[in-house]
Amino acid sequence: MPQTQIEMMPYLSFQGSCEEALNFYNEIFNGKIEIVSRYDNPAMNVPDDFKNKVLHASFQFGPYHLFASDVMPKKTERELTSNIALSLGLRNEIQAHQLFDKLSSGGQVHIPFKKQFWGDWHGNFTDRFGIRWMINCTGE
Repeated sequence: MPQTQIEMMPYLSFQGSCEEALNFYNEIFNGKIEIVSRYDNPAMNVPDDFKNKVLHASFQFGPYHLFASDVMPKKTERELTSNIALSLGLRNEIQAHQLFDKLSSGGQVHIPFKKQFWGDWHGNFTDRFGIRWMINCTGE
């Protein structure tokens, strides 16, 4: 079978805060948000207060692209829990620290951004929307 180009895009799930989260990320990364669809289709059978939530959205910044949505109401915690984290690699320590501070604002820091035993600067956290992030900087 011939090799084909494969593009992998993370898909983030939120509990009703997808649009707010994408706007927050857009302030930091200065990308492009496209709300593709909402839950306003009568066939979706969702509560009235959920009809304006995001069924599918796209966010692109630089060469990176991700998808996102609000999960249907009443999903279980297991359906919302993920063992995936978004990892960003930078070379500029100041920029990496600023990015860490902005993205982690209002969230929970697990490892503060600092020089690690392996020589790189690293920190990780869960942002205020429940998405896990890792920021790594080689400091070159």
